[in-house]
Amino acid sequence: MFLVLLLPGDTLQSATKKKAGRRVPRRHRAAAPQPVATATGATLEARLQSLLDSPVAAGSIASVQIAEVESGHVVGQRNPDLLVAPASNMKLFTTAAALDLLKPTFELTTSVYIRGAVDKTGTLNGDVKFVGGGDPTIGSRFHDGKATAVIETWVRELKKQGINAVAGNLVFEYGYMDTEYIHPTWPVDQLVNWYEAPISAFTMQEGCVMVRILPSRPGQKAIIQLEPPNTHVTVENSCLTGARRGIFVTRMLGTNNIIVRGGVPVRSGNSDIYVTIMNPIDYFANVTAGVFQTNGIRVGGQIQLVPKDPREDWRLVAQHKTPLPIINLVINKKSQNHYAEELIKIIGAETKKNGSWKGGSAAIAEWLQTKVGVPPEQIQQIDGSGMSRFNRVTAHAFIDLLRYMWKSPYRGEFLSSMPYSGEPDSRLKHRLNQPPYARQVYAKTGYIVGVIGLSGYVHAQSGKVYAFSFLFNKYHSGVWGVYRLQEEMLKEIIKGG
Repeated sequence: MFLVLLLPGDTLQSATKKKAGRRVPRRHRAAAPQPVATATGATLEARLQSLLDSPVAAGSIASVQIAEVESGHVVGQRNPDLLVAPASNMKLFTTAAALDLLKPTFELTTSVYIRGAVDKTGTLNGDVKFVGGGDPTIGSRFHDGKATAVIETWVRELKKQGINAVAGNLVFEYGYMDTEYIHPTWPVDQLVNWYEAPISAFTMQEGCVMVRILPSRPGQKAIIQLEPPNTHVTVENSCLTGARRGIFVTRMLGTNNIIVRGGVPVRSGNSDIYVTIMNPIDYFANVTAGVFQTNGIRVGGQIQLVPKDPREDWRLVAQHKTPLPIINLVINKKSQNHYAEELIKIIGAETKKNGSWKGGSAAIAEWLQTKVGVPPEQIQQIDGSGMSRFNRVTAHAFIDLLRYMWKSPYRGEFLSSMPYSGEPDSRLKHRLNQPPYARQVYAKTGYIVGVIGLSGYVHAQSGKVYAFSFLFNKYHSGVWGVYRLQEEMLKEIIKGG
């Protein structure tokens, strides 16, 4: 059985499904705009209600609420207590809880230790231990495209200790999180795609390997490169240079065997495709051992994967730390599922000593009930990103969350993680991007098939700020019909709120 991933522009439906919060698929973007009702009425409440009674809203399973953020006065709503799927809007609960429970000063930490003495030849007569903390930034995103940059800094730190060989083992301690790498409710047919990457205490290249396809000579097989280089995956390459076919990248289900098929033009540039891997801890260890070898540190022992190493004679030699606000920024602005899923397990590990989806969701549920004031029947959080179709939230719960965070000392960190209307390189780039609407909306988008969400804050010309949550399920107007209705409501708030 195969999972198939195509380059952008290919049209197989099974390969163009998008993750929660990604751009609307091209087939929807090309559709003719759907008509939307014009607001009527003398007051803001009446004008919003006229839009909420329009065919687009009436023809959907929708939960909507808009409230003044300071007073809580509701100016518009439709089924505010109806549980619906939120798609990537769920990320707001994960990131807000992380800020309030862990604090913005929290850092995701990966540590490197050694034990044993270093002799005159530069050999460490002992072991090197790596302790994983779920940091998803160890990869190419923040390191100029070089996935192994962080590990190379660790090698340099070891060399500063006079080490050029390790007589013992490379030990990888992964017990900070559980080993349920894939959430059981995620779509099985999309497990090859980067937005369903595995989640563990060690994560390399955001749970993926980048497969780079380059042309060679006409009629010859294309050149395949992996970033990071590793032997964890195998590649079967039948992609020909000059063949008039698209590129197909496939991973066999249940294996790390990647198959590259089709054809690449003779004069094409790089074709870079991210494919998820299985067994992320083994993958991290494999890449790390390879970096040690290529950078001149010989390892005489083996790779050992352990939940906990109880020995007490370890000495800290290096750490990689990433501030929590950086993680939140990637989650909300880029709608990166992998970061959100790592974070919900981190919340569980730090607050419940249970680095699992169950531990993280329990911690967030407790926080929502005891501090935010969200009743338990208003939310059912299954994962951290909204990828699971079993997540359920009401618009009312979002308003409670948004009002709480507005009054929180961490308002600035929360707001700065969210896209704003007209922001370049964000999912709100083309939405309300002209005056007087540009930069007046800070919100999280959300999209999975049949679900569109938009929740956040809107700044009215009067100076008032409103919290809003627009959640649409099983809409019949087309994606653009929902988008236009959302935007019309926001325009009314900006002009008349």
